[in-house]
Amino acid sequence: MNNNRSKCVRFLSRNALIISVLIGVAVGFAFGFGLRPLEPSTDALTWIGLPGEIYMRLLKMTILPLIVSSIIIGTASMNARTNGRLGAVSFCYILVTAAVGAVIAIILFFLMQPGKHVNLSRSEDNNPVQSNIETSDMFADMIRNLFPDNVATACFQKTQTKYTRITRTLIINGTNSTITEVQKALSSTSGANILGLIIACLMFGITASKLEDRAEPFITFFETIYILVAHLLNWIIWLTPVGVASLITTALLKASDIESVFTSMGMFVLAHSIGIAFHQLVLIPLAYFITTRKNPLYFLWYCLRSWLTVFGPASSVIGIPEMLKTLDENLHVDTRVSNFFLPVGASLERCGSCMFICLSALFLAQLDGMTIDTSIVVVIGLLATAGSLATPPVPSASVVSILVVLSSIDIQVHNVGLLMALEWYNDRIRCTSNTLTIILGAVMVERLCKTSLNSDQEMDSYKNTQERPLYDSEIRVLVNKDKSLEN
Repeated sequence: MNNNRSKCVRFLSRNALIISVLIGVAVGFAFGFGLRPLEPSTDALTWIGLPGEIYMRLLKMTILPLIVSSIIIGTASMNARTNGRLGAVSFCYILVTAAVGAVIAIILFFLMQPGKHVNLSRSEDNNPVQSNIETSDMFADMIRNLFPDNVATACFQKTQTKYTRITRTLIINGTNSTITEVQKALSSTSGANILGLIIACLMFGITASKLEDRAEPFITFFETIYILVAHLLNWIIWLTPVGVASLITTALLKASDIESVFTSMGMFVLAHSIGIAFHQLVLIPLAYFITTRKNPLYFLWYCLRSWLTVFGPASSVIGIPEMLKTLDENLHVDTRVSNFFLPVGASLERCGSCMFICLSALFLAQLDGMTIDTSIVVVIGLLATAGSLATPPVPSASVVSILVVLSSIDIQVHNVGLLMALEWYNDRIRCTSNTLTIILGAVMVERLCKTSLNSDQEMDSYKNTQERPLYDSEIRVLVNKDKSLEN
């Protein structure tokens, strides 16, 4: 009896967050449906949604220090002098796979249109200035923001083209004619310049990696910030049940058509699941076969233990020991590659998370009534790809990156609560995609860097030979070689 009770207590303690979030989801739906017949006033909706708003504000508070610290220490760990091609190929692989996740999300969004028949926006939330910006100016602003002229101001404002209408009255042939001209001028708007900060942090991180020991205090400082923010984020995550209950209740009370809302949520989860399945069962096996010319089914079988290991806690860092075992014992990857790539991949590799962030941002933008054109899709794809690099390996951390993307395109975040209803499922399947991508990355990086790895190994063996005394057999080989050269 006591044994069963202790097992039950251990199970509850391990899954306390999941259970409490599910309770919060149930409470949110119960209050949302229960209060709808009462038709609460705007003031009542404000107070009902206040806990969820505070929860979102706390998450947004961690965005800047999290992005800055994680990207700097991630790139600084790739020591270009000692690892050379290995570090460059690893980072390129991480960027490409994240971009692939964004592309999959965009294709699935346009194929399935999960939020097509639902509009949860309110008239006062719309932003007329943003809708008047021309596509060419939006791309020009995006390129300008990639290279901020002031890192400090990039934390709270970004460059944006603004239009001024000037009306002139001219007398032509004795007739007054009114001419309206539109003048463009560069200005700034509130909101963090996330893309610019990411580029700046990459530059600082790469420079720190080249300076090595001289940059150690700089790297240690940001490592401390990262650890502090990660612990703070873990504490904030425990407020998720209250925040989720408030956000779901508010979203249901504001929705005019409940049936359409649930249909759109189901379509969103289906689109996300299809994307993850396509990534894990088609793209990853295909890439493995092209790289190694080996049966990809064996690869998936070898990765099964790592897949199951990360599915429960929803963190790729937890699976590092199993991933190392799989790479060393089953896939026979060079230990120099696995020992280097796995920590970097666990910190930065977020292909599945990027897919979820991009799809979620497009879905919520559609729910908010925004017209999804090419410029918006490109901006969201780039923001999701860049933002995924700053997503820490903790459960539900992708929600923070979604807030970054939504804030950058001036979308209200009050509908994020709908995503949290099934976050316990979405979080786990995207984490398994991240893990498989990390394992595949170690295999591909080894193949791409095989020449440099072999040359380094030959150099090491040569140095070892020079440092130890030669045996008689080796002396005879050298003597015979010298005689053959003389002849």
